[in-house]
Amino acid sequence: MISEADILNSFQHLVEDYKDDSLIAVGSGDDAAVIKSQSKDLIHSLDISKSGTHFPINACPKDIAYRSIAIALSDLAAMGAYPSFITIALTSNEKNLDWYKDFNKGVESIINEYDIKLVGGDITFGDLNICVNVFGYPYKKPLLRSNAKPNDLIYVSGRLGKARKGLMEWNDKKSKYYKNFFRPKVRFDVAEYIADFASSCIDISDGLIKDLGSICKLSGVGAIIRYENISITTDIDDLCHGDDYELCFTCGNEFEKSLRNKGLKPIGIIIEGRGVDLLKEDKSVDFIKTGWDSFD
Repeated sequence: MISEADILNSFQHLVEDYKDDSLIAVGSGDDAAVIKSQSKDLIHSLDISKSGTHFPINACPKDIAYRSIAIALSDLAAMGAYPSFITIALTSNEKNLDWYKDFNKGVESIINEYDIKLVGGDITFGDLNICVNVFGYPYKKPLLRSNAKPNDLIYVSGRLGKARKGLMEWNDKKSKYYKNFFRPKVRFDVAEYIADFASSCIDISDGLIKDLGSICKLSGVGAIIRYENISITTDIDDLCHGDDYELCFTCGNEFEKSLRNKGLKPIGIIIEGRGVDLLKEDKSVDFIKTGWDSFD
């Protein structure tokens, strides 16, 4: 039998690594962490990952941990922010300590990769769920979904559908798409580059059509995108599957040349109106489902 204390102790080496961080006054061990104030905004987001809904039931614990943290960090990138520290709340019915040690390896891998601190969390017994709180600071100013303007150009930071392919092939760890689902790259590189000039931004977690629709709704605008301009992996359903965690952003056309030099080409344009219109060979495409919804 293992106890809650055994599991918490297995995390201890991860949460003790904050002591050289000047922002963290009190880390794990008390009822809450104490973070010293900076002269700029603190960006916070929370993400929940549930077994069987957000990842396959029998997935590797290292990959579950990495993915759960990566998709939460992606919200910071979408806000034009860099990460600083995280907390994790884990619900699990596993009674084998080795499972938790493997899970911890996934946590350690990603916090080392992005140079972030784990400052606390909680654990309880039950069906497998991971709740990750992420905190960071804006590169320049927070990027919002609500500032897109007519005539802004629309961009996506990378090819869509690779994660969908990775989920289809998740039992084959030799699949070149496996890591696209379980270990998505968080696009802090793009977030930092566009922080000065992007008018709006969102990460593609639920599918391009749905997520771009969120920008349109909050900005009070519409969008026209062209299928031929979008880099996809398999087929048109790549546009409404999600899990890619690329960034979709808008900006003025004066930045088109510099973005082309970065390998980014516009996929469409913001217009007056409502909703997203996808054109394929100049004909509008209708979708039965525009994106992922965990309640469907």
